[in-house]
Amino acid sequence: DRLTLAVHCQIGGNRSTPVQIEDFSPLANIKLRPPGNLQLVSKTENTYNLTWSLNISSHYLDGEREYQVRYRTTSQSWEEARNFTIVQDQMWVVFESLLPDLKYEAAVRARPSASSTYRGVWSDWSETTVWRTHADREHHSGSLT
Repeated sequence: DRLTLAVHCQIGGNRSTPVQIEDFSPLANIKLRPPGNLQLVSKTENTYNLTWSLNISSHYLDGEREYQVRYRTTSQSWEEARNFTIVQDQMWVVFESLLPDLKYEAAVRARPSASSTYRGVWSDWSETTVWRTHADREHHSGSLT
C-alpha cells in the first residue's frame, strides 16, 4: 500500500507549514516497539542466557526481524559497550567468557531484517537488565603449600 500524507508542522505561535509526502509506504517505514521482559539465566559458572520478547508486533513480521544486543560492565560507558547483531528472528543470546565477579548490563533493540520485504529503523533500546557474574573459584580458593 502507498499513501499520500499531508502534514502541518507548527512553527512558533500560529504559523504552520504544510508538507505533503507522496508515495509513502508504511511497510517501508516500520519502527518496532523496544523488546521487553529481558530475563537472564545462569547456565553454567560462566555462561549466561539472555532472553526477551516483543510485546506488540504484527504476525506479518514473524521470522522477519533482527536484533541488536549491547552489553557492558556497569563501570563502562555505552560507547565502550560491545554490540552485535542477531540476523535471524531469535530472541535469545548466550554470553560466555565474561569477567568474573563483575556487574554487567545488557539491552536489546529490534527492526525488520535486512533480508525482509519490510523495511524500517531500529527500535529504541529496551530497558536494561543487570547481573553480576560468579566469582572466579580458581583465584578465590585458598590453598596451603
